[in-house]
Amino acid sequence: MDIDLKNRKVVITGVSEGIGRSLALAFGQAGAKVAGSARNSERLHAIESEISGTGHFFCSADFSKSDDIQRFFNETISAMGGVDILINNVGSIQKLAGFFDLSDEDWQEVFDLNLMSAVRTCRLFSSSLKQSVSPRIINITSVAASRPGDVFPHYSAVKAGLCNLTISLARSLASEKVLVNSVSPGPVWSKSWDDEAKNIAEKSGNDLQGIVDEMRTSSAETLLLKRMGVPDDVTGLVLFLASDLSGWITASNFTVDGGFNQNPY
Repeated sequence: MDIDLKNRKVVITGVSEGIGRSLALAFGQAGAKVAGSARNSERLHAIESEISGTGHFFCSADFSKSDDIQRFFNETISAMGGVDILINNVGSIQKLAGFFDLSDEDWQEVFDLNLMSAVRTCRLFSSSLKQSVSPRIINITSVAASRPGDVFPHYSAVKAGLCNLTISLARSLASEKVLVNSVSPGPVWSKSWDDEAKNIAEKSGNDLQGIVDEMRTSSAETLLLKRMGVPDDVTGLVLFLASDLSGWITASNFTVDGGFNQNPY
């Protein structure tokens, strides 16, 4: 059963690396026209040269800033003419620290980037989505939303808010046939993990590759499948939720976590 997204217009935020980059390339391969954003313009240009198909649009924008989101929306609608699928992927832990090492500014920064970015994009793109014959909103959250720990509590709390927002949006947009779901990845190696490994290496003076290997191994031990995820592990489910095969699914959260949560419900 092939997933056909030919000529579907999909907005993906945060496409410069990690899951967002893999999603942009996967949607291009599936025939969709991708509008992508990221702060790093060089990485955006790299994706432009790699993505399959034509009719894509990439724009540098900082999604922690409302003016940048508004500009991205205006330019996307001008370039694409409309939107069928909105994927709120942009997000970052920003600061790996415990509760008492986080300032008000740290909390606000994570709130703006991880939650308010989705609030603003959904508000702006909703009118265009309502005109689509197969509209979808997919929010990329995290297993940290339901399994918070003693580090980065700001990120966990805000991702829980995004899961909650998903249900509210699904209820508000149900009469317009806009399907709204969230996907919660487990431990997927990304820039945040790279940054933490580099931070540990700098403080300890130990070999960076050795620290990376140790982090991967220790994280894998918490998973039934005994390996950390990679961005491509997440794309299949998101493609399915974006397709017509998911026509009776809304207000749901799906985990892709290698057996981390093990939740039967």
